[in-house]
Amino acid sequence: MAKTSTERMREKKEREEAAHRAAEDSAHPYFKETFSEFLSHESNYSNVEIALGLAGIEAPLIENEQGPEVFALEDVIAGVENPFPGASGAIGRAEITIDCLIDAAMELAIVVQNYKRQEIEARLKELENSDTADRATAMKEAVKLNKILDQLDKQVRRSFPQWKVTGI
Repeated sequence: MAKTSTERMREKKEREEAAHRAAEDSAHPYFKETFSEFLSHESNYSNVEIALGLAGIEAPLIENEQGPEVFALEDVIAGVENPFPGASGAIGRAEITIDCLIDAAMELAIVVQNYKRQEIEARLKELENSDTADRATAMKEAVKLNKILDQLDKQVRRSFPQWKVTGI
């Protein structure tokens, strides 16, 4: 069966995005100081340590130029031919960490959203099937629960500074 124009465009966009992710950072050839050396005098990294510490996560210790492949868990990258395309050294490890933290935050947000949605929908069903609740109170509660569901349908956007430069 022939693919539609939309399917072909989607596949083309996916190929371009994969190539973009695999490309080495265009800024790398211009670096003189290594990233691990830079971190030794960069005071803002303590903000990373604090933010992750509040979540109970230890910030990565970047003291040398070992890349992400040294620190990745074996069972996670087993069978993957090139798990870190375009990433090398400490800066590559930092870039991969950023990508992974964003992916993990997105997946955790989906899990939390699913939990909240399931619980709110269960409370709505209880209200529908309840004979003991005052009708006016039940209506107010149902309106509130539906507003919560509406808010859970929305997307949250966060702005990040650009950290990876490819294709130049």
